[in-house]
Amino acid sequence: MLKELGVAIQLATTIKDHETIKDLKPFYAAAGELKIARSSANAGLGHLEKMGFVRLRKKSADQTIDRIDVTVPSLNALYKGFGEYFISENDSRVALLTVQILEKLSAFPHKQAEVISALGIDPTEQDIILDVGRVASLLDTYVSPSDSESVLYSPLYWDDNPQAIFQLLKDHSSDKFLTTIEDVRKYQGIPDGRLSGSTLLDAVTLGCLPTLSVHSTTGLKKFIFTPRVGVGKIEKQLLHKARVLISCVRYGENFAGITRIFSPDRLIAALVNRGYLKGHSESLSQYETARNLGLVKLISTQSGRYEVHFIDNDENKSVVQMATEMLQVGETSKYDDSEENARKILLPGHLLHPTQTRTQVIQEKPIQRTSSTIKQVNDLLRGID
Repeated sequence: MLKELGVAIQLATTIKDHETIKDLKPFYAAAGELKIARSSANAGLGHLEKMGFVRLRKKSADQTIDRIDVTVPSLNALYKGFGEYFISENDSRVALLTVQILEKLSAFPHKQAEVISALGIDPTEQDIILDVGRVASLLDTYVSPSDSESVLYSPLYWDDNPQAIFQLLKDHSSDKFLTTIEDVRKYQGIPDGRLSGSTLLDAVTLGCLPTLSVHSTTGLKKFIFTPRVGVGKIEKQLLHKARVLISCVRYGENFAGITRIFSPDRLIAALVNRGYLKGHSESLSQYETARNLGLVKLISTQSGRYEVHFIDNDENKSVVQMATEMLQVGETSKYDDSEENARKILLPGHLLHPTQTRTQVIQEKPIQRTSSTIKQVNDLLRGID
């Protein structure tokens, strides 16, 4: 079920900007770009229909789908809906434990023994979860440089050994740091003055939490984000620009001298959809860092104010998507241009290049599986649950 739900989420985020998909050929081509086979795409659509995120119209003769009416909600409601649906429909303890582990690791790596003990995972379940997690690049382990214990981490969030985290956890409990991370995740770009405590101060000082600065009429202010260590060069650049954009908007939300911003994500949407923000006396300094990174242009008006104009290109659209996800959900998905390519395929009149409908072949790295996993797979093949 986890695999099918993963497919459903990918499809939902790809088609969410469409009202109706009448031609299914581009849809399946887009799914192919995401490495999703037709049968898996249909299974994912079935879950989306159960959640009320799409309405499927089928031919009466053979029940094949010939139209998709899209009702995908905002990202926040989308992910909340998926979470509730998984809890209500899932009947696999291993799948539930895997999700719980990933939730813990999304904040920072944990000692393997502590996670296993806290969740009450038995040795057989542990073998299966780690084997499947490694194959899917969801979980991995390494040896702690401080005490030589096995540390569990997720490549989705941490691709390098976070040395700064080990230093921080020498003086602060993991529970306190987890609370700090959760506070920041709930409000990405939180001003440093809104949080207190030695854990946060040490986390910022040691570089565990990325911190950006914006200067405008009320002085220099700092904005804090959750970490994303070990990302690729392209993603790191996009993520930095997304944090800069959020910081500029957060300044207006928390420290504007004249007009406060009440909904940062709606403001960013207005900037992109309309192409500009109306002239404001604080825009020149408030959005200076975004201008320096090529996200916006600042154009003066006759009244001496400055309009903020969005620079419309593919890279900046990806930045906006990242910023919107961080504001609405608290996280942003791993950067993968295949999703952007899939969206382009769904555009009306888009010419389908043969390479965009190719069969995707993934080269798998051989992994030595434990006897527990081999036994479980064998039982499933024999029809034993």
